[in-house]
Amino acid sequence: MTDKAYPRRHPDTAYREIGEEGGLVVMTQRSEVKVLNPVGVKIYALLDGEHSSAAIAEAIAEEFDVSTDEAAADVEAFVSQLRENGMLAEPTEEVSVE
Repeated sequence: MTDKAYPRRHPDTAYREIGEEGGLVVMTQRSEVKVLNPVGVKIYALLDGEHSSAAIAEAIAEEFDVSTDEAAADVEAFVSQLRENGMLAEPTEEVSVE
């Protein structure tokens, strides 16, 4: 996982948290619904193109009381699954202006 990756939810998806149980992601163009656990919902909420993968992992580690390494591995695996399922927009990289 690169800390310069800023993953974003696909613009044709919508999500909703459902209490502390997790949440749902609706993929409108494919008429599909995916169920997410609480960790998945937190990650998905942070996939706004403004949070790096590393920042998302730090937030997960803090909120769910796991190591940063474990959270980073979970974020990487989850983002990979989302990408494979067409639930992410094209990845962006932080642009450095020198």
